[in-house]
Amino acid sequence: MEEANLPEEIVVLILSWLPVKSLLRFTCVSKRFHFIILSNPKFAKSQFQAARERKTLDQRLLYNTTVPPLESLDLETLPLFGDSSYLERRLLYSKIAPRLESLHLETTSFGDRSSVRKLQFPFQPPVGRLSLLGSCNGIVFLAFDERVFYIWNPSTGFFRKLPDPGSLCDQRFLFNYGVGYLSATDDYKIFIATDVYAIFSSRAQAWKKLEVYSESPPSFRGTLLNEALHWLNQENGIVAFDLAQEKFSKMTMPNFDERSLNQFGYLGVSAEGCLSFALSLWDAHDCIQVWVMKEYGVHDSWTKLYNFRFLDPPEGMWSFSRVLVLETSIVAHICTMKEVDNDCITDVKGLIKILHKEEEKCGEYVIEGFELKMIRYQESLCRIDD
Repeated sequence: MEEANLPEEIVVLILSWLPVKSLLRFTCVSKRFHFIILSNPKFAKSQFQAARERKTLDQRLLYNTTVPPLESLDLETLPLFGDSSYLERRLLYSKIAPRLESLHLETTSFGDRSSVRKLQFPFQPPVGRLSLLGSCNGIVFLAFDERVFYIWNPSTGFFRKLPDPGSLCDQRFLFNYGVGYLSATDDYKIFIATDVYAIFSSRAQAWKKLEVYSESPPSFRGTLLNEALHWLNQENGIVAFDLAQEKFSKMTMPNFDERSLNQFGYLGVSAEGCLSFALSLWDAHDCIQVWVMKEYGVHDSWTKLYNFRFLDPPEGMWSFSRVLVLETSIVAHICTMKEVDNDCITDVKGLIKILHKEEEKCGEYVIEGFELKMIRYQESLCRIDD
């Protein structure tokens, strides 16, 4: 095939059907391909939209702990969990693996080195605590030391440092945060809350202080749905922030069993595009309840999907410390503990994937470190230009 004989629109149409992994390989075919794939924002958007409509987006889990600092896992092909020695083998592997890596699990050979895809920041990361603020359209939003902000596409290496928020981040702790995308205005927004509320607009390339306040401040990362961020407040329900109107509102949680005050709840989005809620009770920590709000904003539409309970729970003391609710599954972070010299210390931490329809564990990945933070992102070619 002679590339020069094909009209531009035909080339773009053909390329738009290919996955990101293949497209990145094709950037070396010619200068023309390189420009279309990596420098044409219209193509990046059309390829992402086409993949989303065909439901062929590659979903990945990006997480960081104290050790190692950053990894990403393929959410679609976590391997089947095997024998009891698997944890020991994977833990040993994680100790000798590179400190910055991405695991693309295309087969059940989970520890196979060929499945490891190393990552490097395309910029010199600032010294300080790394926070994963969220992702939109394959773009990950990062904060270093709570005040230096970057956008980064892990698939293409695109990155950009955002303007300094100045006095809006004088207090070096982000109580609440979240990111979103407004399709009508092609605007990416970052919401942060320190002692004030502030928002960044990619179209304006500027931060501004918000004059609206919530009576019950939410906590940590917001869940994006219907161009609004949602946080869980255990005492006052669900707090939502509309990114377009820049206003707060409230929703109620489902009528779950309140037999324990020590509850851990997590918000997400279901396969049908509904707000979902996962609940873990401390006095029944081997059980996770999953609910969905069938009609957005309507309390009576909350419906319980299922109760997940381990058939073969880990031995000894253990609990869920994080739960990420996805469209067709949940990814839960397990802490197992043991006693050493009369002190209870963390022994192993692992991520497990649970399919909604099967209500059983379908994969496990052992990690090290504390303060686990994890977000989901899709592989894309998207970027944010000035």
